[in-house]
Amino acid sequence: MTKGKCRHGEFELEEGCKACMAEYAKVNSAENIRKRIEEAAAAVKNIQIPAIIVKVRYYSETTGEVSGREYTYFTEESLKVGDIVIVPVRDTTGKARVSAINVSANEIAKFRDKVKMIPAGSRVPKPKVRPEQVELEEGLNSEGFTLGRDYGESVVITESLLEETAETALALRPGEDIEAHRHFEEAMRILELAESFKIRTVEDVGLVTNDLAILAKLRKAMDGKRKELLKPLEEQKVAIRDTYTYLMTPVLEADRIYRAKILTYDAEQRRLRFEQEEINRLRIEAAQKEMELKGELTEDIKLVEVAPEAPRRVSTDMGSTSQRMIRKWELVDMAQVPEDYKILDSARISKVVKAGIPSIPGIRIYEEPIITVRGSMKNP
Repeated sequence: MTKGKCRHGEFELEEGCKACMAEYAKVNSAENIRKRIEEAAAAVKNIQIPAIIVKVRYYSETTGEVSGREYTYFTEESLKVGDIVIVPVRDTTGKARVSAINVSANEIAKFRDKVKMIPAGSRVPKPKVRPEQVELEEGLNSEGFTLGRDYGESVVITESLLEETAETALALRPGEDIEAHRHFEEAMRILELAESFKIRTVEDVGLVTNDLAILAKLRKAMDGKRKELLKPLEEQKVAIRDTYTYLMTPVLEADRIYRAKILTYDAEQRRLRFEQEEINRLRIEAAQKEMELKGELTEDIKLVEVAPEAPRRVSTDMGSTSQRMIRKWELVDMAQVPEDYKILDSARISKVVKAGIPSIPGIRIYEEPIITVRGSMKNP
């Protein structure tokens, strides 16, 4: 056999050093391995990782406005001033713009345990800017038509461009998308012009008519987008309501039956008590008349035992039931109702007025002009 040598001396290579093997077995026993794992875990737990503290202002992507007050958060990833992030707010989340980074821990010493964490991956990616979008910002609209004056050259924003920006739309708040923002920006530009524009000629009315037609299309497009986004939510709401209406049926029916039985029992107890008291009243009245007639009673008055009044409140370890009287009303004679309590049926009156009824006593029927806007069937 080949010899080997270690600090314990020579040994057979095939057999190994028995002393070394014994020491290895001792060091790597199950107990020692468990202790080393526990020590390593404790060491890792005690490592203090410097917390990144930032300040943010809550942000509205629709208006572009930020809150006047700053709020402090921890963050799991490095952020930059100006970054838009999704932050925890009470039981939900919201968008915020980072206003300060590397905030000193001394600033939050008094309320450190209440500071929430912005998790990694909360940064909202910035939308990609294309040349077409830049031109759009200069006064163009997503429908491919111009506003008629003072807004530069027209650029058609095609469906393919909107599809390419669909991923960017996911970074917006729920219910928002790039197309809706374009409509909003177009409407804001028309609003600014509407506030300052003066109509002096028929040509000016024509320019305003163009803008009104654009606004009609924007209204239709934005209302369509709103309905499109709300439709699945409405369907889900209806499904949830129908499901729980079904699931709640035995709960509500059992509740109704028990309440009705309590009220029936109490009503029956009141009826019996009334009849017992009425019997006693009649017997006492008869005895009084006999005394007046004969001067004496021929037999003792035998009164019926009156049941005790049912309690208004019953308490158990599980809960309690109680009764109270509520006031209700029903119409008996409309002619006797005071005028202050007679309410006009506005829906009915509007219907007959629009239908052309010439007059209604006590009501003035008049006409006022309105502007009707209809968009052209041709593309602008």
